[in-house]
Amino acid sequence: MKYNNEIKYSFTLDLKGDAGEVWAVVSVIPSKDIGKRDILLMDVCEGNFSVRSITELLNSLMKKDVSFDERKRVLDFLAESLLILEKNDL
Repeated sequence: MKYNNEIKYSFTLDLKGDAGEVWAVVSVIPSKDIGKRDILLMDVCEGNFSVRSITELLNSLMKKDVSFDERKRVLDFLAESLLILEKNDL
C-alpha cells in the first residue's frame, strides 16, 4: 500500500466509544522475525499489549464489552492489513 508515494508498512484502526472518543488503537506491523506480523492493542487507559493471535485480540475486545459490529470491523481490518502485507512480501 502506498501513502504519499511511500510504501506503508504498518496499519492502524481507531476504536471509538459511543461519544466518538478514541479509547484504543489496533495496529498490525511487521515483526522483527522476517515473514511474521505483530498485532498490537494500544489502550488509552490500560497501555499497550501485543497479542499472540487474532482470537486473543477478539477475546480481549469482548472482555472490554466492545460491540459485535465493532469486533467484526476489527476482524475485517486485520484480514485486509495482513493480506496487503503478505502481498508486499515484507
